[in-house]
Amino acid sequence: MIVVGGGPSGLYTATLLSNLGFSVALFEEHSEIGKGVVCSGVVSKEAFLRYDLPKESIVGEIKDAELFSPGGIRLPYSHPETAALVVDRHIFDGKLSERATASGSEICLNSKVLALSAEGRFVEARLRTPEGESKIRAQIAVIATGINFKLQTMLGLGRPKKIIKGIQIETKADHIEHLRVYFGSRFSNGFFGWAIPLMNQRIRIGVMTEGNAIEGLKNVLSTISTNGNLYTETVKRRGIAFGSIPRSYSDRIVVVGEAAGQIKTTTGGGIYYGLLGAEIASDIINKAFKKGDFQSRTLSEYQRLWRKSLGREIVFGEYFHRFYSRLNDNSIDALFEAAEQDSLLSFISENGKFDWHKNAVIKILRSPNLRRVLWNGLVK
Repeated sequence: MIVVGGGPSGLYTATLLSNLGFSVALFEEHSEIGKGVVCSGVVSKEAFLRYDLPKESIVGEIKDAELFSPGGIRLPYSHPETAALVVDRHIFDGKLSERATASGSEICLNSKVLALSAEGRFVEARLRTPEGESKIRAQIAVIATGINFKLQTMLGLGRPKKIIKGIQIETKADHIEHLRVYFGSRFSNGFFGWAIPLMNQRIRIGVMTEGNAIEGLKNVLSTISTNGNLYTETVKRRGIAFGSIPRSYSDRIVVVGEAAGQIKTTTGGGIYYGLLGAEIASDIINKAFKKGDFQSRTLSEYQRLWRKSLGREIVFGEYFHRFYSRLNDNSIDALFEAAEQDSLLSFISENGKFDWHKNAVIKILRSPNLRRVLWNGLVK
């Protein structure tokens, strides 16, 4: 079978399917797995434990955080234990690639899948490599192309509701002990900026926004002393999917990870959700082979199951964003004050999970002070 895309969800799908005894070829358009990936690299401890993720890739950890409002209100947050780990994606993806190869998957680099089509008893992929174009056939194909939705569009599976701008830089900086998160129009329209401390006095600084990403990044940088090293570093950009695609399956085809919109709509994180999607997809594919039925009616079970696990998280995040994105800076300051009054961060510390935000959103919507601020922003 074919897996298109060499990110975490594609690599993990390939590993699982190979471990089940299937012959798997993974096609990655770039010359190296994980090279140049733009990602905050924040992965929950829960995900590390569940999937035994590569510890060699860890470059930092997150236990405590500081949240900053537009007007300078600072809300400290402390988790009872390490909530997340920060990884070097080049190493992280590389190790996942080694696992896929060890399981028996064939990884083909510099290989771009231009088109997919289900042709009765097989799926056909049109492929471009340095040697030229060719066609290959398989019984099933998995799309794991990340933020690239060309294949899904060609197949009529749709795209996410929108694409959010992401921008990031990694540089040396004066020591910052905790994760910093910045809210307000100076930093981001609709989302937030961040500063993530790493090992070796390095720091990852970025912004997720619907507005001017460069200006937001500059404003986050203005709050941090970078020891004059900024201009030696490369600013990296990427889109971030917001919302799931309408259909993540078709005859002989399933879509996993960010390519399916399996992304947290609160933070833009997608590694854990993508691995979970890969796990569900490999199980459904295995069942399809046992039945000898690869039609969409059979593979639709994949979408039902992953939406059962992730759908409410994604929808609740979208619902919260609908309110939050309408707030001006004064309203965001008021939201911070309300969060302090209603002990929101204490609730999250005691009850929240790093990858599962539905309960926190429900808490916000049920808290009188927080709900009042959000509603006032929506009706303006």
